Amino acid sequence: MAKATKTKKVAKAKKTTKSKKAEIYTCKTCGKIKKGRGHLCSVAKAKTIYTCRYCATTTGDPRHVCAPMVIGMKYVCKNCGRVTPYRNAVCEPRLIR
Repeated sequence: MAKATKTKKVAKAKKTTKSKKAEIYTCKTCGKIKKGRGHLCSVAKAKTIYTCRYCATTTGDPRHVCAPMVIGMKYVCKNCGRVTPYRNAVCEPRLIR
């Protein structure tokens, strides 16, 4: 009886092994993101993936700017060109007209 319980514990331990994270790939040419390597013309492993709050597009570019986002932007940095809806988020704010 004791041997049976030991094998059950071993079987449970094998079931709870950590699974691999899903690898995400991106196309160097068009920027498309996929979970698999297929259907991408120039495959590269994605480092960080961002999801846009405004259009729900997944992208590897942290500087992604879409049409719904542009409507809310009011300021641009005179030095680097970063756009933001908040005046204090950039070092040299200039109002967008």
